[in-house]
Amino acid sequence: MRSEAIAANNPEAIIEGMIIMFVSVTRLHLKEKRKLPVFIWHTGKSFSQSRKAEGLLYSSFDKEGWDTYWTLTVWENKNSMKEYRNKGNHLKAMKVSRNIADELESINWEADNKPSWDECKERLHNKFGRK
Repeated sequence: MRSEAIAANNPEAIIEGMIIMFVSVTRLHLKEKRKLPVFIWHTGKSFSQSRKAEGLLYSSFDKEGWDTYWTLTVWENKNSMKEYRNKGNHLKAMKVSRNIADELESINWEADNKPSWDECKERLHNKFGRK
């Protein structure tokens, strides 16, 4: 199941090849099924926060089975991503994630276009020695 959104506060979204963007990809694997409701609650709160985040150009969500969840966000710059990441509901979610997940992984890079999900997953898997 894949979900995509263009940031409401940036109607031009992404003009590929014209600007350098900051890409952030995360992967979370839940410890057990009973942790799912807590994860869903915090994901919803974080998504609401992201809709108002300054500098967010694009966001997408993907999952594998019931236990593995991915996010892909594209930002105007690294500082915009850090502003979102380090406050509010997302900060609370990051703190909770340590208790509900047994795998938390992320990778970031600069790009001049929005990467495909295949590229994102390959980069993250390579960083953590899978594939």
